[in-house]
Amino acid sequence: MTSGGRLAELARAEGVPVIPVAGGFQPRAAVAYMTVAALEVAGLCGAGPRVGSEIDVAADHLEHLVDEWGAAGPEDSEPKTLARALRDSVAVIVGSGVTQPVAYRWKAQLNENAKIPAFSHELPEVDHNEIVGWQDASSLGRFAAVFLDDSDTPLRVKQRIELTRELIGDKATGTYIVQSRGHTAVERIFSLVLLGDLVSLYVAVLRGTDPTPVDVIETLKERLAQEG
Repeated sequence: MTSGGRLAELARAEGVPVIPVAGGFQPRAAVAYMTVAALEVAGLCGAGPRVGSEIDVAADHLEHLVDEWGAAGPEDSEPKTLARALRDSVAVIVGSGVTQPVAYRWKAQLNENAKIPAFSHELPEVDHNEIVGWQDASSLGRFAAVFLDDSDTPLRVKQRIELTRELIGDKATGTYIVQSRGHTAVERIFSLVLLGDLVSLYVAVLRGTDPTPVDVIETLKERLAQEG
């Protein structure tokens, strides 16, 4: 699965099927292309169900969310409001189950787009250790917690979200619960992906940062190449 180049050449030379995806994007901006292709391959080879109709529904759902959440949307939209709350804090993004990998993406998008530290973790593990670390968090800096919630999140985990938020609230610059939007799992997961992407971009704008370049990563690659 590639936009071309050396990887495609090697695959074709070895008789390995090549699935082309759109090129010209930063890898982090191609998540939908890569995910849809992976889901389709899983369906075709019998590793998972075909979800073509769910993807179509989710795409339409995301178009509506872009109208609501995009740059031309209202200033009090959810991603713009959350970006203003997070612009000067280190965000700790907490997920559970299906939202845990999305929490990691939020963290990575804040890193790469907004160029600020951010971290992710998973419930219930947060409540086994990290919750204690919030005790002196305010003496070290500005930290905010964002909990990603979903309609399929077990009740016990929902209770943990509320209790954890309550217990760390006075040590954080803010605590926020973000609810997925949509009916199917694909809709809901991608609504959280879209929301996190937009939050990271809006934080970058608020901080006067160009979200596109990742110069330090390129420098790291160059230095590693020099080291042999």
